[in-house]
Amino acid sequence: MFAVKLVTGFLPYLTCIVFIVGIACRVSRWNRAAATKMALFPSFSGRVNKWNRIVGEVLVFKGTLDGDKPLWVGTWVFHAALVLILVGHVRVATDFPLLWKAAGLDRAGVESVGAAVGACAGLTLLGMGLYLLLRRFAVLRVREISGAGDYLSIALILAVAATGDVMRFSPHFELNVVRTYIAGLFSPGTAVAPSDPWFLLHFFFAQVLIMYVPFSKLLHIPGVFYSKSLLCEE
Repeated sequence: MFAVKLVTGFLPYLTCIVFIVGIACRVSRWNRAAATKMALFPSFSGRVNKWNRIVGEVLVFKGTLDGDKPLWVGTWVFHAALVLILVGHVRVATDFPLLWKAAGLDRAGVESVGAAVGACAGLTLLGMGLYLLLRRFAVLRVREISGAGDYLSIALILAVAATGDVMRFSPHFELNVVRTYIAGLFSPGTAVAPSDPWFLLHFFFAQVLIMYVPFSKLLHIPGVFYSKSLLCEE
């Protein structure tokens, strides 16, 4: 009982604090380190090229595509599935009725589409996570440069994905109970935690992962905007 209260009553607030403070510290370090030698009057074409490189890296992972295509396939599909899952999880806390109305979907249609997309994205995330983990063991060069943090990141992501998939395909899991609980977190003392053990595991692993993000390589996408190789004029 104490463990349940810890995971659902105390840890969510600690997770938010650690994540926000950690991101702020990381961005502060990036700001101090990103003082590159820039042209006094950078040309318009230089600025355009800089943003083209940044957009290409964020959306296409161009550096990985040019350097290692098998890795690019795994990472791009992995991140695409992750984005879909994050969007789906936003709907747990809030919804976008005007958006769904504009798309011509009623509540039943939204839930049906969300369930199908979420199931595909969850299985894809798990599969690509396993692929990236096996690649670290199978490719000698990757294995040599992999540290404990790299394996911890993948292990946490796999734990979150696996427990999430179990919940999604469980006939006894009730999403409305989770939505009520999440809404209650914004009014301390009113949140009633779901008793589903798979939810508790999923929620625990997710919070550990979120707290770990600011201190790991998982924060690589925002770091693109501070990359000297992308910011420097060509």
